[in-house]
Amino acid sequence: MKPRFFVSIKTQFVLLSVLLVAVSSVLWGWWAWKNERNLLYESLEGEGKQMLTSLASPIINALLYEEMGVIEEGGLLDNFVEEIKKNPAFPVLYVFVTDQNRKVLAHNDYTRFGTTSTDALTLTALSEKKYTSALIPGGSSGAQILDMAMPLNIHGKSWGALRVGVSTEPLETELQALARRITGAALFFFLFGALLSYLIGLNMARPLQRLTTLMATVSTENLAVELPHRRPDEIGVLQESFHQMLKRLQRSETERERAVNHLLQSEKMASIGKIVAGVAHEVNNPLATIAACIYNLEQEAGGKNRNLEILKQGAERIERIVRQLSDFSRAGALEIQPVESGRFFEEIREFGRMSLKNRAVVFVAENFCDPSLVLNLDKGKIHQVVLNLLINAADASPDQGVIRLAASAGNDSYMLSVHDQGGGIPVELREQIFDIFYTTKPAGEGTGIGLAICRSITEMHGGSLQFESCPGDTRFTVSIPISVQRGIT
Repeated sequence: MKPRFFVSIKTQFVLLSVLLVAVSSVLWGWWAWKNERNLLYESLEGEGKQMLTSLASPIINALLYEEMGVIEEGGLLDNFVEEIKKNPAFPVLYVFVTDQNRKVLAHNDYTRFGTTSTDALTLTALSEKKYTSALIPGGSSGAQILDMAMPLNIHGKSWGALRVGVSTEPLETELQALARRITGAALFFFLFGALLSYLIGLNMARPLQRLTTLMATVSTENLAVELPHRRPDEIGVLQESFHQMLKRLQRSETERERAVNHLLQSEKMASIGKIVAGVAHEVNNPLATIAACIYNLEQEAGGKNRNLEILKQGAERIERIVRQLSDFSRAGALEIQPVESGRFFEEIREFGRMSLKNRAVVFVAENFCDPSLVLNLDKGKIHQVVLNLLINAADASPDQGVIRLAASAGNDSYMLSVHDQGGGIPVELREQIFDIFYTTKPAGEGTGIGLAICRSITEMHGGSLQFESCPGDTRFTVSIPISVQRGIT
């Protein structure tokens, strides 16, 4: 069912494209007109400046001749003013010459002769002794006036200034004609762009409509839908995504069953944890009594007794198992503290070396975590995890096999990996190795609690314990999130 205000993708694309074409047409037209206007004004001012520059020297000579009395005062200047006023290349509105005191020596308007010019442009030209110009309002049709001032200087002496005002009316007329041409071109470009956008939108919408119709036929009873031929564009990617979605739906039942099994396993582990906690509590009291009795018998025997040694070893083994069961059942019992990763790794390296010194293996420890980090963890618990993994690796390794301990950081996690060269973990046993009481070691050598405790401690830290295994290459990796990460100096 379509929404109340349904707008198709084709319509949205066409509207957006038309808007973009309209905006781009307006911007292009404005830019072209603005650029042409600047060029025309720059050209007009350049030609005007060139004219003033070429006339500056003759006017200075005329002023010199007048001062020397060679010619009559004002006569030659009036000729220059008249010549500039009648220049067919420029619509000159006014032209006049002032002396260094801003007194008008010659003007196209004879009534202005002898007056004092007080405008800012003349003051600027005389004070700064350089050409200057400005656009000022004026003109019969409202067009602006290009007002130019050229200082009359020679050998550092100022003789006055030459002032010329040129109307920009012809230039504005030309710009208006240009604006009409640009508007026509922009309108044509807009109409052409709108038509092209409509055709493109229509062509894009057709395969989407076909895919929509095909998706409507999908149901829980009909997941095997034949899709159109793969297209090499975004619609093809959409078809492939739809195809992958169908595959995920087909696997949903399998995933659901797996999730149910995982939930059952979690409940099973929780129940086992409660049971072993009670069992450990009940065993501790008689175990303490047995240990005390063994100690008393040793004192009375006054020497070594093989049977007492066997009893003592059995009691110690029971005590170790009870301690491991207690560790497994104490969920959340962590003593979190900040630890510097470099020092933490050195402690693990030393503990590992001491634990494996009597084993026929080669122990290598490498720290790739640089710079050091601050880790928030229970140092003793993680020591327990790594030492357990090292002992398991030693048990699985051949004589003179290399056991490698490595530390690194990445993906916001601090990682400790234990690598051995043993026979590997068989594929059929990999889903069971973390189950409590499951062990591949001979009777009396393993309890099946160690890996379960390692994973429990790691998960209590919010991390994970993963492994990769093949014959001759097994790697267990402990990943702990880095809650605070900074360099150590």
